[in-house]
Amino acid sequence: MSEILPPEKRLQFFVFIIESPSPVDLYHRRGEGEVIRNAVGLNLIPSELRLAVNREAFEAAIRIGLSDAMREHPNRLPILHISAHGFDEGIQLSSGEVLDWSELRDLLLPVNRALGGSLILCMSTCEGYSGSRMAMRREECEHPFYAIVGNGRKPSWPETAVAFATFYHLVACGRYIVDAVEAMRIASGNDAFFVTTAEESRRGFLEYIQSIDAQDAQEVLEVQADEQQPNPLGKLLIERRG
Repeated sequence: MSEILPPEKRLQFFVFIIESPSPVDLYHRRGEGEVIRNAVGLNLIPSELRLAVNREAFEAAIRIGLSDAMREHPNRLPILHISAHGFDEGIQLSSGEVLDWSELRDLLLPVNRALGGSLILCMSTCEGYSGSRMAMRREECEHPFYAIVGNGRKPSWPETAVAFATFYHLVACGRYIVDAVEAMRIASGNDAFFVTTAEESRRGFLEYIQSIDAQDAQEVLEVQADEQQPNPLGKLLIERRG
């Protein structure tokens, strides 16, 4: 049984939802935002919902709407919940406009800075793990979030709704985030839900880059060795090995 935090140590938060549904979902009036709002409301968790159909509305939601919501809930940390179509290069808005990960990173950096590096980002999108690329930098620099929660594959609409409703319920009840994400997998029946911190993402990226660089260097050296004629000493060594 996972540990439950005492009430005085539980995260006091509100959920700030930015939703950018596809044109088909808009036509059918199908959205995740209201489902999440109703679910967190049962736990008496405040929430705010902004519909962002294009880039201008999305940027305004983060730069203006989130700031206004933080003034409305001064004693609670925001959890930013983004619901949109996602792919490996970024997110696509209702208008068809694409925000790549570097652009979203630039929008989130001031938010995470203002929160002292404690922003929790929930990506209710396909390929949500790709969002961790926002923290993948060679150089030491600020991170756009503390932790990101999402799905590494292409979850269905019911899976994401059930999973995130479970996540917010358990965090509000004092469960650790890692345990809440494990419960997301069980409740939704989708084991691709994950949580990772920005620092973990960057560290994994650097380790990967270093391994690729070393492998590339080795391959280049081997090609060069094959192309070059050995000098007399080299010939002697080859003959002796043979």
